[in-house]
Order: sequence, then structure tokens, then C-alpha cells
Amino acid sequence: MKVLEVLEKSITVFCIVSFGGSVLPALLTGGGTTDPDAPGAVIYFMAVYVMILGLIALRPSLAFRIPTGSPAVSLIVALAFLSALWSIYPDVTLRRAVAFLFTTAFAVYLALRYTFPEIIRMLATGLSILMVLSYASVFAMPAVGLDHEQHVGAWKGIFWQKNVTGRMMVWLVLCLLWLDWTREGKRWVVRPLLLMALLLIVMSRSGTGLVTSILVAGLLLVSGFVRGGIRSFAPAMAFVLLVAVVGITSGTTFWHDILYMLGRDPTLTGRTVLWEHTLMSIQDRFLLGWGYGAYWYGAYGPGSTFTQGWGINSAHNGWMEAWLDLGLPGVILTAMLMGRLLIQGFGAIRYSENRAEPAWIFTVGCALLLISVSESVFLERHSLNWIVLVIAVTRLVQRRRWAKMQARMQDQQQAYNAGFSSSSPYGTSYGGPPAAGWSGPARPG
Repeated sequence: MKVLEVLEKSITVFCIVSFGGSVLPALLTGGGTTDPDAPGAVIYFMAVYVMILGLIALRPSLAFRIPTGSPAVSLIVALAFLSALWSIYPDVTLRRAVAFLFTTAFAVYLALRYTFPEIIRMLATGLSILMVLSYASVFAMPAVGLDHEQHVGAWKGIFWQKNVTGRMMVWLVLCLLWLDWTREGKRWVVRPLLLMALLLIVMSRSGTGLVTSILVAGLLLVSGFVRGGIRSFAPAMAFVLLVAVVGITSGTTFWHDILYMLGRDPTLTGRTVLWEHTLMSIQDRFLLGWGYGAYWYGAYGPGSTFTQGWGINSAHNGWMEAWLDLGLPGVILTAMLMGRLLIQGFGAIRYSENRAEPAWIFTVGCALLLISVSESVFLERHSLNWIVLVIAVTRLVQRRRWAKMQARMQDQQQAYNAGFSSSSPYGTSYGGPPAAGWSGPARPG
């Protein structure tokens, strides 16, 4: 069994590495580093799907729980398949919906199969492998590891683009901080990896990644003040609100300076032009969208101006991307998921006995909310961003179900005890607890 468990965890880490947004699938199959949808990469991910099916098949009882792990997530996957009915490229939507299905199934499998510390350790292991490979590519293969186009000299490592590097390192920083904070990892291993991850974020020149890393570190620290009575809770919340007000005021007043400090221009590196085009496309298909994964496909599609001229294939905004893919229902379901992470996650930090897990989940929600402003992080296939979101949501759903089950069992036990006591025809002498000082029945004769 130990050998089987080691093999199972090794395959799981391999899948995490594969979904990390790196060029490895295309590079290992001879597709180069310019086309994430190269034929070799498609075959590579088909092999990953077989591995995921194998992992799930090892746990038959778990397989039946995956569709109900999070009803909202299952609805989103079903909607992705249904969108082929009105998609501008139905065949493309079906293929990419299959990829989305396996990505989601793997995330739910992780959330249901392992304990939370095991999940964090495997995520940290997979992302650390990608980080080490990124450092190796920068020095040994600079043609791969360095950006030679828009942001010349920026470290993108083994990832497709420097902003992907920043996002993946944010998740690594969050996992490593959690392991150090809860003492679930060896500090002589965790802390050097943490410093390496932060250095890679800085060298990648990812402004969003740097700001988000600072945010996740601060949120984990502040979560310790959320618990307790009103005397400790109120000052902590007042401090958080004060920091938020100061941040918003400073941002609106000195936003030009802040953008330039983060390496961005007032157009957010052309995003404002892209968003104007995207908003007009959303208005054209406001209700149902263009079909999952179809808008940016092809040389003659609605997004071809940017895919061909700019070399991008996303709206660089999570909410706009969700609207393009699945329309208004997709945005509503995504908002439900984010609302659960933020509201229920905060409530769990405040009131549950164990705050370590909900603190990570709430921090994931805040990080995704910030990243989604400038990057497409929702409803992504082959993406660790979506995997992290689904893991967090599924764990919250399971915690809530477990709490309800425990409360129901306690109510049934109390009702049984009360019913047994009141139903005794001899009163409390037989049906209830023995009277004080009673030492048992008298001996005969």
C-alpha cells in the first residue's frame, strides 16, 4: 500500500506540474515554445487525462462523489459543454470543454482524496519543481527563460509569459507561507524556497504578482486577529479598513506613479484598448456568450485582430473572459464561487475551531479577486489558477457538509436520549440516569 500511495502522489504531482502553465508539454513533444496548442502538446495532455482517470479509478467510492463535490462547479462544466450548441466553433468548444472537464475533475479529486496539509505540500512540490526548472532555463537556456519580445530581459522561466510566472509564484508563496505558518513543513526547506519564489517574481517584473504576494502574506498574518471577542476583533477590522481606505485614496491620487513603479503605463500595457473591444463583443452576445474557448480561436474569429496582431488569446480580465465564454450564467456562477470563498471563508476563520485551512481559502479568494482585474484566471482549462479555485471551493463545501452531519448526529443522539428517558414506564428509576448514591440492585436473600 505504501508503494501504491507513493506512486499515486507522484502522478498527482506530475499532473500539477503539467497544469502549471509551462512550456514543458509543448517543449517535450517537439512543439517549441510558441504554440500551447501544438499537436504534440495535445497528445501530452491526452496522456495526462489517462493518468487522471487512473487516479480516480483507484478510488471508486470517491469517483461517485466528484460530480457532487461542488454543485456550482459541476454546473459550470455542464454549461461549458452546452455552450457548443450556440458556439461559433462548436467542435473547438467541445474539445476544450473536455480539457476543462479533466482539469476540474482533477481539482475535485485532490480536494476529496487528501488531507489539507497533503494538498498544500503537493502543490508546493509541483510548483517548486517548476521554479527550479525556471532558474535552470534562465541560465542554461536563456532563449526559453528570458523574454525577448515585449519585456526584454524579464525572467519568464519555463512558463509561457512573465505574468504566468508571477501568478504561479504567487500560489507557491501562499503554499510555502502556509506551511511555515502552521509548521507543517520543515523550515530549512520552506524558507529558502520562499526566498527563491519571491526573487523570481521580482525578476519577472510581474507587478500583479508582486502586489498579490504582499497581499497574501498580509492576509495570513491578519487572520490571527479575526478570532476572539469584540475587543480584539474590532481593532483588527478597524486597522484593515484604515489600510484599505489609505490604499484606495493613494491609488486614486497617485495612480500614474504607482503604475509606472509597477512597470505599467496608463493603458495597462494596452489592456484598455483590448477591454473596449471585449465589452463591445459582450454586448453582441450578452446572454449566452460566444461558446466556451471559441472567441479567441481562428484567424477570422471575432478576436482575430488581437490574436494575429498582438499575439494574445485572452481578455486579460477574469470576468470579461467568463462573459465571452459562457455569458451571463457563467458570470453569475463564477460570482457565486468567489462569494463562497470570501464570505464563507471569512466566517470559517472567525468561528470554526481550525482556522488554518479557511485562512488559506479566504486568501486564495482575495488573491484571485485581485489577479482577475488584469488576468483571465477563471474557467481556464489546463490551468493551476482554476485548480486552486476549485480545491478551495470544494473544501469549503465539504467542511459545511461535515458540520451539518455532525450537528444532525448530535440532534439525533439528544432526541434518542430524551425519548428513551420519557418512554420508560417506570420513570427515571429505569429509563433515566440513576439517582445519586445508587450503588446497584440489592442482592437476593
